[in-house]
Amino acid sequence: MAPKPRAKRMRSGGHAVDRLGDLPDALLHVILSFLPAVQVVRTSVLSRRWRDLWRSTPCINIDDAEHDFLTSTRRNRHGPAENWRKLENFTTNLLLFRINDTSLNKFRISACHWPDDELRRRDIDRWVRRGIRYRPQVLEIIISASPAVPFPHMGASSCRLKRLQIHYMYLDDQFGRLLFSGCPVLEDLALSMCRNDFREFKSRTLKKLAIDRCVNLTGDPVVIAAPSAAYLRLSIPPDCYSSGVSMCKTASLVKASVDVLCLGETFSLIHQRRILGSLCNVTNLELWGFQRRAMLVEESAEFPIFANLQTLLLNRCFLDKCDLSDKLEALGSFVQNAPCLEKLTLICCMFDVEMETEEMETEEDQVVRETITLQRQDQNNNRFPKLKFVEVVYEEDHDHQLVELVWGIGRKLPDANIILRKLNLD
Repeated sequence: MAPKPRAKRMRSGGHAVDRLGDLPDALLHVILSFLPAVQVVRTSVLSRRWRDLWRSTPCINIDDAEHDFLTSTRRNRHGPAENWRKLENFTTNLLLFRINDTSLNKFRISACHWPDDELRRRDIDRWVRRGIRYRPQVLEIIISASPAVPFPHMGASSCRLKRLQIHYMYLDDQFGRLLFSGCPVLEDLALSMCRNDFREFKSRTLKKLAIDRCVNLTGDPVVIAAPSAAYLRLSIPPDCYSSGVSMCKTASLVKASVDVLCLGETFSLIHQRRILGSLCNVTNLELWGFQRRAMLVEESAEFPIFANLQTLLLNRCFLDKCDLSDKLEALGSFVQNAPCLEKLTLICCMFDVEMETEEMETEEDQVVRETITLQRQDQNNNRFPKLKFVEVVYEEDHDHQLVELVWGIGRKLPDANIILRKLNLD
């Protein structure tokens, strides 16, 4: 026998009890802060109690990828324009009817799925300026436009800002001054694919700094001075930092990741060594695209001692055209300067698989290598008692190169367990 449905709890007047609506505004605002702006506004039809709550919610999250703003272009050739009309109508009204005397905890806008034109660029600029006027603690602007939309001057609205994330905007020299003196509590800054027309990242309060594939328009060396920063990510695109990067006051750094996207081709060895010299205090270090000579102790008269380094990840490093023994020598010299290193991870290092694949002979002309000749290494190996694991992540093994690499690492770093893992491209 099926269980009987429970009767709704009723008030004395015969109306259903709105238990959620009985909660105080502050708690309801917390609940609404986890929802996209479209769903927040929809709660206004629930009851009179909910009618105006959306106007004072502490978080605004506008995303053009929401289903409400997407129209199937298969049935409608005006799909992109219609999508934008819906987004523009909703966003403009949301910001227009919001209660103006309330500061925001978070303002986020993502608008990447739209065709470029001047009208839409003006809409974006208007929305961003409006969001800034609410003095948010967290400001995230993720857009895609060419040419890049200028980031507005924040003025006094930056006084509460703790986290700032910007994707694909133009940042002038005023932005550099904003970091230095206009954001007294800013702790987290993430810039992605921006056009930077300033050269100094100076902040006494930053704890996390990420500069990902940004273009340096000044042509001068980029200066990073964040004495309180514990985390740094720097991704260097080709031809954008030819004058180098100068990092100072990095004593607080715990984790750092530096990605030379051009694989060292347009970011010179001198610049690579200078960055390494600035990261000597880190505990966790990730390097992408660094060359062999940049990490060879003998190449630098003042190569640093990484006294705190415990984990080191190298991704697509040591891809220079030289013998494997020379690359292993550079690796050993670097590890020797990290006496506390416990784990070393090599991802697609030592061999450029893509280049080798292009240069491979046709199948009928290939020479099958039936024997492996391994040169005997120097017996005076340095010992690394704290190095417990060496993880080698590889794509393909051509001509038994992987065997040679593992054997060479075992001779150079004899105290570590070597783990092989195939790279998962999914």
